[in-house]
Amino acid sequence: MRMMGVLPSSSSSSSLAASGMVKSESTRWKSRRRWSAEKKCSARDLPLLDMPDDDASGESREAFARDLRRACSESGFFYLKPPKSLFGEEENEAIFEAAKSFFALSMEEKMKMDYANSPQFRGYVSLGLENTRGKIDAREQVEFGVHSAPKRRKDMTHFYERLIGENQYPSNEFEETMEKFIDRMDAISRQLTRYLALSLELEETYFDYMFAEQPNMQMKICKYPIAIDGGESSFGVGPHTDTSFVSILLQDDVGGLQVEIEKDAWIDATPIEGYFVVNIGEMLQIMTGGYYKATPHRVLSPTSKSIDENKARLSIPYFWNPRLDFVAKEDGEITKKGFSTAIEERSETSNENRIINAYGENAFKSLARSHPKVFAKHHPDLLVRSDGTIEKKKL
Repeated sequence: MRMMGVLPSSSSSSSLAASGMVKSESTRWKSRRRWSAEKKCSARDLPLLDMPDDDASGESREAFARDLRRACSESGFFYLKPPKSLFGEEENEAIFEAAKSFFALSMEEKMKMDYANSPQFRGYVSLGLENTRGKIDAREQVEFGVHSAPKRRKDMTHFYERLIGENQYPSNEFEETMEKFIDRMDAISRQLTRYLALSLELEETYFDYMFAEQPNMQMKICKYPIAIDGGESSFGVGPHTDTSFVSILLQDDVGGLQVEIEKDAWIDATPIEGYFVVNIGEMLQIMTGGYYKATPHRVLSPTSKSIDENKARLSIPYFWNPRLDFVAKEDGEITKKGFSTAIEERSETSNENRIINAYGENAFKSLARSHPKVFAKHHPDLLVRSDGTIEKKKL
């Protein structure tokens, strides 16, 4: 994957700290208001942020970092337009064309990439095989991760190292398109990560150690078919938060993504041309003491009434994750600046859905629960307990 250099040095993190990062607000910010469960809000209630170009002025970079901090602390969700040097229309068209082509294949061809054959939970997942908190997700998808040779069991020191392995591809052309997209997303993620550090008045390289040369990124291409019953309650994916540091979503124009901006109050994250949708993951929430929020979200299945054409929804979520052995904890360098708050009641705090701060364990837990048959097939020696911890079965 391509590695990003440091951000332009025209404005250092020290100047951001000196400014207090509170002097002005970008005109891109759309004022938030209080929502009620009865009132639907527009997508424009989520902020739109334009990532500065590499040659942007220090003032532009400071304004972006300020707005980023507000977005992450208030809603945990925002729209992001990366510089064209990182992602443009050509890349957008290529990834969606590849997704459309794959899902148009016969079931026989798609099943040659059956994820049931992958101990790493990679490959094609047919409709109805994944679940979120025990409820079936109405989508088909292809799961990808860092493409590398798997480790031998005898060489592993932690069970989550079983997630290291190879992707499955239907063709060399498809593989090339996916890997190019992954490289682009790696570049965007690293740039965004450094702005996240600046937003918290830290050195821009502060979070780099979490990823280094071995970020455990994950990616999917997803297809959500039209709900058979046409009901508005049909979920493509049920309510959940992400185990990631941040998640970056590219979606088509069908829509369906919803964000729980306040407890029991859901708003539509309607597609906006040229923008990704970004949300904070559980790892960053832990590190900021809940100041940056891992916000619950869900996807409603498209219906014939909700779209102009009789078509399914396509989306490409990219999960920017730290290295597998990273352990997240509330960071004193962040909280001593006053960037900390109690995690809101709407966040998942039950023992059953608790967040495990060891990233590799948290990620493995989520995959094992979402794909119990694959877990049982390839990891029969492991047991997932009710609180999410994974341990060796007793003989």
